Amino acid sequence: MKFFILLFISSLSVTATVDSKMYIAKWQIEGGSIIEIVKEKDLFYGKINRRAISPRSNLNGLDNKNPDEKLRKRQLIGMTILDNLEFKNGELSGGTIYNADSGKTYTVKVWIDPEDINTCYIRAYKGFLFKTFKATRYTDQSITHN
Repeated sequence: MKFFILLFISSLSVTATVDSKMYIAKWQIEGGSIIEIVKEKDLFYGKINRRAISPRSNLNGLDNKNPDEKLRKRQLIGMTILDNLEFKNGELSGGTIYNADSGKTYTVKVWIDPEDINTCYIRAYKGFLFKTFKATRYTDQSITHN
């Protein structure tokens, strides 16, 4: 009987079911940059809302590393870096992420931690290699730590 009571109590622990609306927000990446994820029709996009406090490159705020010379004068703020993501099985995938520090584009997957809906992860892939970035839901009242 005790086993069934413990099983029942453990089933009450709540983990959020992640739905597509939870992604629509501003997310602060480690380092201070903020990406705003928006939805247009059935696809999700992420735009640079704020740059890191101490950026590693593109110090003039322009897309200097872009392989297309015509785009090297565009402003980074407002630029779309997450592109054509679809919501499937609780995560955003099927699209790309542009790294303005290198001028390279990678496939990407974004997911929210179901145990902490204010934390998401952005994973950029190059073949079977990947790098994962942690991001925290940002509001104008958020305290940033850099």
